[in-house]
Amino acid sequence: MTHYRIIGSVWLLFGVIGFVLSAIEGLRCLNMGDPLTDGAVVSSFIASIFCALAAVTSIGLFRARGWARICGTIMAIIFSLYCLSFILMVGLEYGAFWFLASCLGVLLSAYTLTVIWVFRPPKQNTS
Repeated sequence: MTHYRIIGSVWLLFGVIGFVLSAIEGLRCLNMGDPLTDGAVVSSFIASIFCALAAVTSIGLFRARGWARICGTIMAIIFSLYCLSFILMVGLEYGAFWFLASCLGVLLSAYTLTVIWVFRPPKQNTS
């Protein structure tokens, strides 16, 4: 259960901080006069949804719920693919910080998938 609390805490932190930053970025783009169909506004909206889902899923991971394990698996796979694509397509173009952040994202996804697939919580007797 400790592993579930660790990944739940990290995904909650990622979700809340990411949601706030992507909402600020979306509002900044709208304030600059970008249309709603602009790529920056749409990507900020999609990032906000993903981060909100990460925060909600992390609450279920604290208690090792079945639905949260399924959602966590899907989110970890999508997030690892996104980070790997960023590493392969951009590399160090935006600097070492974003490269390192993407590498840490891949490690977080790998740890999440390892915890979900290997460390199964014990069955609880509901009777």
